[in-house]
Amino acid sequence: MPSITLDHATIHYTERGGGQNCLVLVHGFPLDSRMWDRALNDPLGNTRVITPDLPGFGKSSTDRPFTMHSLAEDLSQFLSCINANNCVLGGFSMGGYVALAYAKKFPKTLRGLMLIDTRAEADSAEGKEKRNKMIQTVRTSGSRAIAEAMLPNMVTKEHASDPSIAKPLSEMMESCSPTTIEYALTAMREREDQTAFLPSIAMPTLLVVGEDDAITPKSAAEAMNKAIPRSQLVVIPNAGHVSPMENPQAVDRAIRQFVASI
Repeated sequence: MPSITLDHATIHYTERGGGQNCLVLVHGFPLDSRMWDRALNDPLGNTRVITPDLPGFGKSSTDRPFTMHSLAEDLSQFLSCINANNCVLGGFSMGGYVALAYAKKFPKTLRGLMLIDTRAEADSAEGKEKRNKMIQTVRTSGSRAIAEAMLPNMVTKEHASDPSIAKPLSEMMESCSPTTIEYALTAMREREDQTAFLPSIAMPTLLVVGEDDAITPKSAAEAMNKAIPRSQLVVIPNAGHVSPMENPQAVDRAIRQFVASI
């Protein structure tokens, strides 16, 4: 994997294809860029497809705690370094929080936005307490305990017992360091509510959600679809929260159609 050194992080990334256009896909928590391996394997027309590991995740490193805003700033610096501005930016789950923060701060650098299995709201009081409990778990029991607790909620029951999905998902989660997991849980717990920002998103926006997503349900995507003026919603059948890994063909098709339309 090539890498770019930033002020506070080193970003490793994969790049496929080539051309004048650019699609950037940001992974979720506690995953890395490998989550996109099952989708977008074939060339995407005249488009570079870039999948970075966020600071601290995968092969990337960081020397400080982060927030959704600092991750968005790191992403902006990274995209400038690889000449990938004026791109379509997609984010899955936590990556969607980063994508929203990026779109709010750097809207003129984007041609389009994709929000995949994510939400605009901040954590509820109950959600914050769940983050706190997970922080205690990772401190006492490590990354594997987080992976074991998360997996059943991330995918459908059928996919949780499918080694082709569950194994790489578990491997990514278990390979994420306890420090990064704690940084991310804290950042997600403290992230701002972006609901009021949604109506001001002027760029074309694709919303994707797994039909059986138990973490960021279809209702959250439907609410964003109503609020964002130029948005469209695609519901992915036979998928829970990690739709790009559970039904990669359907997610691939939705992304290709969206990119071609703008």
